[in-house]
Amino acid sequence: MKASPKSTVPTRQAILEAAYLLVQTEGIGRLTLDAVAAYASVSKGGLLYHFPSKEALIKGMIDHLFDRYHCEMEAGVPAEGDSPGQWSRSYVRATFRSEEQELKISAGLLAALVNNPVLLQPVRDYYQDWQSRMENDGIDPAIATICRLAADGLWFAEMFGLAPLEKNELRERVEQTLLRLSTEGRP
Repeated sequence: MKASPKSTVPTRQAILEAAYLLVQTEGIGRLTLDAVAAYASVSKGGLLYHFPSKEALIKGMIDHLFDRYHCEMEAGVPAEGDSPGQWSRSYVRATFRSEEQELKISAGLLAALVNNPVLLQPVRDYYQDWQSRMENDGIDPAIATICRLAADGLWFAEMFGLAPLEKNELRERVEQTLLRLSTEGRP
């Protein structure tokens, strides 16, 4: 099943979407430049123009998704005003609602892990920044960190199919509990 980029979708974006789809549908072992070019319906030269190597493609996958994820979290903060725990709540909300993005991020992370773990450095940098924001969010740093780790745990459980919570009342209650903890700032 090939991705069919629309004429309104920039080529770079179409290539990234094709790479995510390829990993999700055929597995990480099939991630080659030729296969991605075929999925994206672009020439290999067109792909190489945007991503001159497989490592550049994987780095592009990770950068694109984590930039979007970070922007989504940042966008949730102004809605909160200037209240303690606002970053923690934005992090929890973004994590709990990112189902499609979660699949793409898992594809990018797996590609990096298999091909070159050094490519995960930008991810480590994001997480370090997020953790620092949690610790300086105006609530007990332990509570903020518990919220991050719990949200991450849900995300990883869903990403790897490790007893994931279904989109049901329990999942909603878990999210609401984390949001309450980050509002109260204490257990």
